[in-house]
Amino acid sequence: MTLAPAKTTNRDIEEHYFGRFRNAYELPPGVVSYPDKPDVLIKGSRTVGIEITNFYLQPGSAPGSEQRQRERRRDVVSEAHKLYLARGGKGIELTIEFDPLKPITSVTRKTLPKAIAAFAASIDTQRSGPFYGDSFPTMPQVKSIWLSSRDWPNPKWDRSGQVYSLEEMSADRLQEIIAEKESKSAEYEPCDAYWLLIVVDWIDPAQEQEITTTGFKLASSVFEKIIVYKPGFEEVVQVTL
Repeated sequence: MTLAPAKTTNRDIEEHYFGRFRNAYELPPGVVSYPDKPDVLIKGSRTVGIEITNFYLQPGSAPGSEQRQRERRRDVVSEAHKLYLARGGKGIELTIEFDPLKPITSVTRKTLPKAIAAFAASIDTQRSGPFYGDSFPTMPQVKSIWLSSRDWPNPKWDRSGQVYSLEEMSADRLQEIIAEKESKSAEYEPCDAYWLLIVVDWIDPAQEQEITTTGFKLASSVFEKIIVYKPGFEEVVQVTL
């Protein structure tokens, strides 16, 4: 199941999220349009501009962020499989779970595929089953590997076994997001008021978290309302300003 449309433009994604949000939250009456800055305009007795953004647990620039790590994990697994097959490997399949607390660095990105390929070669005659961290002490980034020792005609290695812990929403991270959007507010079309709609898409592990504003007291010099919305669950919470 995918909440946001796949392989499409940012505008399509914003319209998708807003279309769901407007069914979960009472908006002021008016004509809705989708300019560029801000993302949505509601023109009624007054004009409300709504900026839409996603709540990532960490900025994408952070080396340990899920946005960056999932790309590295995918690349590592793909390269490891190619190395294994190039060395005469069998049609086994591996499901690999990585440790999100031990991110893949630019250095281990180069060494990890070789280590995984070598480990696969050492177990490919064994029965199907799991292997855990103590089986591969030189690969601390890997928590577990599930081996399917059947000779598959089109074997795949993946990381579908990835497990994530559910975090609670961080007031500090929320304030960072607000400040980032405020820094771009000079580019917005003139409006009577601005709202910030922050989406937590639970499908994406880089965003999934418990949303709550209990005890939060944040500040904004730009936004009249700051709303956090979790589509799928249709949860809506408003930040106290």
